[in-house]
Amino acid sequence: MPTAVPDSVKPSAAPWLGAVGIALALSGAFLAWRHWPGPAPALPPSGQMPSASRIDDKVPLPAFALHRSNGIVSNVDLLGHWTLLNFGYASCPQICPTTLATLREVKARIASKGKTVPQVIFVSVDPERDTPTRLATFMLYFDSRFIGATGTDLELAALTRHLGVAYQRHDAQDKEHYEVDHGTAVYLIDPQGRLKATFSWPHDSATMAADFAKLTAGG
Repeated sequence: MPTAVPDSVKPSAAPWLGAVGIALALSGAFLAWRHWPGPAPALPPSGQMPSASRIDDKVPLPAFALHRSNGIVSNVDLLGHWTLLNFGYASCPQICPTTLATLREVKARIASKGKTVPQVIFVSVDPERDTPTRLATFMLYFDSRFIGATGTDLELAALTRHLGVAYQRHDAQDKEHYEVDHGTAVYLIDPQGRLKATFSWPHDSATMAADFAKLTAGG
């Protein structure tokens, strides 16, 4: 059943065309985006899985500090946990709600196996509209334990450049109603704060949960 998103976090602009959004996310159009972070740093050879590309980066994510409703999210919050990290924005009409609902299902599947569930951090690339308080409210429609955080473009760059995340805010006369193009990947961070794998769109909760179990075995 589709996840209901309140009117306060829905855009009033024309609905997003899913096929167009997905095609854009996968196309070379990223290269022209305003916030294209440049080539991602060289990572160890990956291993392809049904829903994930295994990375096993040996270097922790660079230092970052983003804002959440009750404080700061930083590298410290990654330590001791498996983390699923996703980028988007609260007014996203399709991709983000679908991904967050899928991540809720992934957690439920992992928990049903008696395993420790990962924490989920949703990073907004639309700080002009997505205040920390608004993000906290948005997370409640999926899982009260999900963490919503954001920052300025400079603060976001600490993560986006390392992970190769691109995004672009569309210019609009109405500053409350505009779209943001962004990547659709989900990033798995290990308890040492290192990139372990990336999950590519489209996301399927059963496949992701199975790959998560393999990726975290022994960890």
